[in-house]
Amino acid sequence: MDRPLSDATLRRRRLRRASFAIGLAGLGIASIVFVPGWIRPSISLSRIRTAVVERGVIEATVTATGRVVPRVEHVITSPIDSRVRDILHDPGDDVVAGEAIVALDTAETERALQKLDEQIALQENERRRTRLGLEQKIAELEGGLAIKDLEIESYRIDEDKSQRLLDEGLITEDVLRGAKTDVKRALIEREQLERTVELERKTADARLQGIDLEVSILRKDRADVADRLARATGASERDGVLTWVVSEAGAAVARGAQIARVADLSSFRVEASLADTHAERVAVGQDATVRVGDARLRGRVSTVFPAVENGTMTVELTLEEPSHPALRPNLRVEADLVLDRHEDALFVPRGAFVNADGQRQVFVVRDDSAIRTPVEFGILNFDTQEIVRGLQQGDRVVLTDMSDYAHIKEVRIR
Repeated sequence: MDRPLSDATLRRRRLRRASFAIGLAGLGIASIVFVPGWIRPSISLSRIRTAVVERGVIEATVTATGRVVPRVEHVITSPIDSRVRDILHDPGDDVVAGEAIVALDTAETERALQKLDEQIALQENERRRTRLGLEQKIAELEGGLAIKDLEIESYRIDEDKSQRLLDEGLITEDVLRGAKTDVKRALIEREQLERTVELERKTADARLQGIDLEVSILRKDRADVADRLARATGASERDGVLTWVVSEAGAAVARGAQIARVADLSSFRVEASLADTHAERVAVGQDATVRVGDARLRGRVSTVFPAVENGTMTVELTLEEPSHPALRPNLRVEADLVLDRHEDALFVPRGAFVNADGQRQVFVVRDDSAIRTPVEFGILNFDTQEIVRGLQQGDRVVLTDMSDYAHIKEVRIR
């Protein structure tokens, strides 16, 4: 039959059960304390790139692509409709002011100049003939006026004589009235003759002025043709380097067509293009930075061209160092146009920041962890981005892409 267990045995059994329960509890506590540390995501410090939040000036920029062009370039155009008789210089040649570059066929222009000389001579001869004819006619009218004065004087003598005879009773009043009528008629005829002389003088002046105007127009046309003939040598107006010239002799060129370009290659400017979506924000006077290789050249927007083509607008940039050794004609460059500027701002280099919980987030390094932190960004440029809210000066943030950890609040750095 069974025997009751001794007190010592029961105590040992209770002690074993209590030890087991304590061990299980300890194991549970240890798992709560240590296991999260063992399974918490981590990333090697060597795999991430970080930067410190700084305070200073940040500029909002937009990038434009452009090319370097000479700051001063003289375009030589054909002053006449002609053909190229000879090409005297090749692109790359140094030329001095007044030196001929292209010889044009000027035979037709010379004939036009000779024809104008003949027309001017004809008009001047016509003016002399007209003036002589008018002077003769006026002289005849003035002679008639002088004769009329004599007639009037004679009629008045007759009037005076008739008055005396009437007073002596030798004639009737009818004879005196007739003498007075002759005087009045002669005075009226003289007045008409004076008006005719005056009108003839005005007509003569008008005819001569018309001829003078025709001569003046012809002289201006002649001066224009003579000037175009003098410029038909295709000479440069300034010292420089010939950058382009019409390709072949014998080619027909219209008046105003380009035949050569001469540039001063000691200084340059930049013509840059960007999307027209920035048109309302780009203005003359804005600062700009032109990136030429490793060089960063400061400049300013000097011209905003009004034309927009295929969604692209064009601006001209003047440089503070237009003679920088890195500049070359037609060199392709990129330019950052400053659209906004904040003087006292927090900023970090641009990085691959994440979106989480409907916000932009960055990972901030604190001790041995990277803690996901919501931030609000401001303006940005090619290199940096403004921090409006969420970080402080001196915070170190992760710039490396952390999108794989966007759902985790904290990542251990080992």
